[in-house]
Amino acid sequence: MNGYRDISPGVGYRLVNHGPVVLVSTCSDEERFNLAPVAWNCPVSKTPPKVLIAVGKKHVTAGNIKKTGEFALCVPGKNQISLVKNTGTVSAKEIDKFEKFSIKYEMAEKINARIPKGCVGYMECRLTEEYDAGHVYLFVGQIISAGAVEEGFSDRVLVEKEEGKTLHHLGNKVFAIPGEISKGE
Repeated sequence: MNGYRDISPGVGYRLVNHGPVVLVSTCSDEERFNLAPVAWNCPVSKTPPKVLIAVGKKHVTAGNIKKTGEFALCVPGKNQISLVKNTGTVSAKEIDKFEKFSIKYEMAEKINARIPKGCVGYMECRLTEEYDAGHVYLFVGQIISAGAVEEGFSDRVLVEKEEGKTLHHLGNKVFAIPGEISKGE
């Protein structure tokens, strides 16, 4: 088409993939905690409040969610890019990520998960639906508890303030940090 260059369908998803990356916090039924970055996530419903994540079938995170029926979505702030990259480069099958990377955390209030300190916010979720989508599972969770840093959230994430700046995955270990808002006027 005029004015467009062809791109591979294999990276076409990146046109819509630049939402905030989340850190999915889970616990195994043996009490081993895990934290894994997930770029494929989105809201599904306001009432009841639900979110969706796509997780590789072979990942520890998927097994933990299937066994326990719960997970937390933690929204990292702009200063946590190392945390996102570090937790995405090793498997919880081999190591304790919280110990290896000295991740400071607080326990979630309603589920058995660790919330890393410094995140813009978090959502504690109970699994309501699960779909087999080939090499990934799509997990839908109802948000049963949520919190956000006071200066980074009002009725929305305040990306124009330092405390509300989130990480957005563009692909290939490249991230963007939003900061400009427009009211469409």
